Amino acid sequence: MLNHLNFISMKCNILIAGFGVIGTEALSKLVDDYKSKKKLKIILLDKNIKNIPGGIAYSKSKSKFGFFNNPLRLSNPEFIKWIKVKKNIIKIKNFIIKNKDFNLMEWLNKNKNFNSLKISKFNELYLPRLTYSFFLEEKIKNILKKTKKKNISIILINSELLDLKVNKVNKEYTCDIKKNSNRFKLLLNKESFEFKKMKKNNNSITADNIIIGNGLLPPKKINEKKSFDNNNYIWDFYSEGGTQNLLKKIKKKLLYKKSIKILFIGNKAGLLETMPEIEAFYQKNKNQLKIICFAPSLLSLERAELSFKYKDYKFKFFKKNNLKKIDKSKQIYSLLNKEFNYGKNTGFNKYDVWTLILKKKILNKIYLSLSKAEKKIYNDQIFSKIRNITRYTYPSTIDSKNRLEDLKILSYVTDKVMQLNKSQKYITVITSKGLKVKGDIVVNVSGPVSLTKATNEVSFLNSLKKVSYEFSERGFLADNNFSIGEKIYAPGVISSNFNPNRFTIIKAITINTHKSVSKIIKTLN
Repeated sequence: MLNHLNFISMKCNILIAGFGVIGTEALSKLVDDYKSKKKLKIILLDKNIKNIPGGIAYSKSKSKFGFFNNPLRLSNPEFIKWIKVKKNIIKIKNFIIKNKDFNLMEWLNKNKNFNSLKISKFNELYLPRLTYSFFLEEKIKNILKKTKKKNISIILINSELLDLKVNKVNKEYTCDIKKNSNRFKLLLNKESFEFKKMKKNNNSITADNIIIGNGLLPPKKINEKKSFDNNNYIWDFYSEGGTQNLLKKIKKKLLYKKSIKILFIGNKAGLLETMPEIEAFYQKNKNQLKIICFAPSLLSLERAELSFKYKDYKFKFFKKNNLKKIDKSKQIYSLLNKEFNYGKNTGFNKYDVWTLILKKKILNKIYLSLSKAEKKIYNDQIFSKIRNITRYTYPSTIDSKNRLEDLKILSYVTDKVMQLNKSQKYITVITSKGLKVKGDIVVNVSGPVSLTKATNEVSFLNSLKKVSYEFSERGFLADNNFSIGEKIYAPGVISSNFNPNRFTIIKAITINTHKSVSKIIKTLN
């Protein structure tokens, strides 16, 4: 039976820090695979239970206007199967119709195959990210049903990990969390699940195993030596509410100003996500908006759009016989560029070629055949180069960006932002070349902070470095089970080698999480 303890000593077998995709998948597999009759104590840690299910990236509260960067065919196979069940489609359709403020009616009307339940036509569908929360919600309900038959205790704590240290004698981890955090039982009801509040916690947790389930790290703080607190500065775009939060700030500013200037730091996924909603807002209100984007390079994400004949493409450099000859990681990047150029010269586009590379798992085959030393070079040096030339996104975001450029609303400054200064009315961006630009709202979408430079951006990172095997600028080095230290697992993006095959992030972290849990289960059963 399910037995919720008070955890007076706050001890557990497994601490899962973050109850988004990784946390839900980890809990699901633990409950499925745990066979022992011994009590299994699990503590879930999440700093904002309003984001459950889905976490920052996929919850209804934080991903209101976001879409997947990739079509459905590249997603988690279990989700692909789930979304093709008619009752699940109808559930999502009903949500869209009832919640007009999510601005998804146009998407629903445009995607006639989804609207009319033509499941066989779903492969190239770009879904709103919040659809994943429906999938995870059902998964959590199934978890709670199964735990009734097993000797498993689950407690959710509304808090965040601040610090961790290892007891070298018994190999347990002591994890500090925020004071006066609330703890909850997860209870199943007819519609979904609910949180039942318990008494306050102690300020630390002792765990035998830890699974780190956080998402992207926030951007580096530009003003490192002094705090920069301003209501019109968005530092961590996604965790602060994404496009929804930005629109609120725009509307508030325009209550007393005829025109405003928005400054973006970074020009990739975060910027692109805002473009359709900003364009729609402009077209509806005809307000004077000026957007300036600062980035060291104009390189951004490309349109994920297949040509009608993409299946006819035949590889020249990545032929089956040639794959066995590749033993250097640098060759992969070189041959990839040659393959792209060959594709363009023979009437195909880059995305055609890249789609077939992923479909045939070519990177996976090559990576597995590399030596350990070459895999390290690949993860530290080559992966990021490949990622930079193979980043694609929902075409509608690119279309909106292009139209805003044509309207002279969006422009670019190719330079690095070095400093932010605030005054009573404006925030001033100062670049490496000494350019000073005043803005009404500043949005930092510059990408995650480097692990070697991280200081106070994420509370637990410095202590995690001390107990990890190895880390570099790109992240922690994980083993085959995504352990980054003894009995610490990081199957997500903070591991430098979490996704060498360039799967979609959601597919990669799901596969990795299952590997981590399988390793833990062997020590428990």
